Amino acid sequence: MNAKRILMFSTVVPFLICSHVIAALVIQQGPSFANIDAISLTIDYPKNAPVLKEYYWDSLKTQFEQKLKKANLNVSSARKTSWLKTDVKLIVNVELLKVPDVNLFAVRVETVMARQMLLATGSDQLFIVPLCLGRNGIRFVSENDLPGIIENAASRHIDQFIRNYQATKSWQAKKTAQAKTTETNPEPSTTTLDQVQQAKHSYVASNSSNIFHKPECRWARNISQKNLVDYKSKDEAIKAGKRPCKTCNP
Repeated sequence: MNAKRILMFSTVVPFLICSHVIAALVIQQGPSFANIDAISLTIDYPKNAPVLKEYYWDSLKTQFEQKLKKANLNVSSARKTSWLKTDVKLIVNVELLKVPDVNLFAVRVETVMARQMLLATGSDQLFIVPLCLGRNGIRFVSENDLPGIIENAASRHIDQFIRNYQATKSWQAKKTAQAKTTETNPEPSTTTLDQVQQAKHSYVASNSSNIFHKPECRWARNISQKNLVDYKSKDEAIKAGKRPCKTCNP
């Protein structure tokens, strides 16, 4: 049965309201960047803006795909009609407007990562979850500077994705190694000492106290080994001048 898909995209802020501030890029790790089998890249640019020719966008896409491959990611064709839960799509959105009467262009670059996630275990509904990797506010640049501005902005976003992916991969590898180490060398039980003490002593007390306890009593566990005195019976402890603990009632 084909899984239902539910699109979940954040509200798009109108183009002319965006600030001139570049969004901060912070390395993060998490399930969004885990277990990626294949990745496809799309550059979404205005087709009616002749200032940048088709070969520029093709060259940019090839450059970014090579960057992803160097990070040992499996880059697949963006023309696939179907994708798996482990597939990721990177979408570089470029918005471009010519400023009237001057040789300037308003440009904004945003890169989004999208991947499918199940609504719940056993469910056939899949969310397409978007995650913003980077967003550059509007910049006003000349035609000559435009290619470099777009390339630098998108390149930083792709680098951010790679850093997040590698951080998650490294974190997963450490967790796997720690799990294997724990299986091979299990930590000693914290109750072993108590069990030994319980088996060795029927009742215990401290040289500096007139109270005797059951070995498992929480007060008995505070007695140091050098002050520990044990008794085989209650009568023996009472004859030694000790009285029963009111917590464990020996």
